[in-house]
Amino acid sequence: MHVLLIVAVLLCGYVLLWLLGFLGFSLLYRRRRPAPVGSDYLVVLGAALDGCEPGRALAGRLDAALDRLAAEEAAGYAPLVVVTGGKGPHEQCTEAAAMARYLVARGVPAERIRREERAANTAENLRFSAALMAAERPGYRCTVITSGFHTVRSALAARRAGAPAEVLGADGPLAHGPYLLLREAVGTALAVLGRV
Repeated sequence: MHVLLIVAVLLCGYVLLWLLGFLGFSLLYRRRRPAPVGSDYLVVLGAALDGCEPGRALAGRLDAALDRLAAEEAAGYAPLVVVTGGKGPHEQCTEAAAMARYLVARGVPAERIRREERAANTAENLRFSAALMAAERPGYRCTVITSGFHTVRSALAARRAGAPAEVLGADGPLAHGPYLLLREAVGTALAVLGRV
């Protein structure tokens, strides 16, 4: 019994250290230099919809993409926007379709938007988007826009997809509460182990 208690305490300590390390890395990633302008593409990762409209997290990502697009244009660049995300089991349309409508309604010309509508997770978002961008513009550079809590796993997925990407968090890592940060820490651990 005494050995089981020691094992349980060590295991809990290890998990706590992993979570604190992940939080620290997320905060450090957030504070690093901003992604430089000059991207060929802005890739906006999908998130949950409310009906066929972007949910709160997705609207935050899209608003950050609009801000980034304005900064790119002010510097003389004209990146295309890739919106990526398929249709979840309880969603009425694809995330990409909802994102494209949101951006067009806010002045982004439809011809500057590329829709990737098959992806069901972060790894697929980046893999399918990388293939789309490489086919259209070999040697491209991109900026991936996601939520702050999701930047670490997104950077890992971009690297694995071979996408030359900078990752930009639309908000702080704790903006959506500790549950999503905890879920993301587990998702990143599984991604590192090659399970997702």
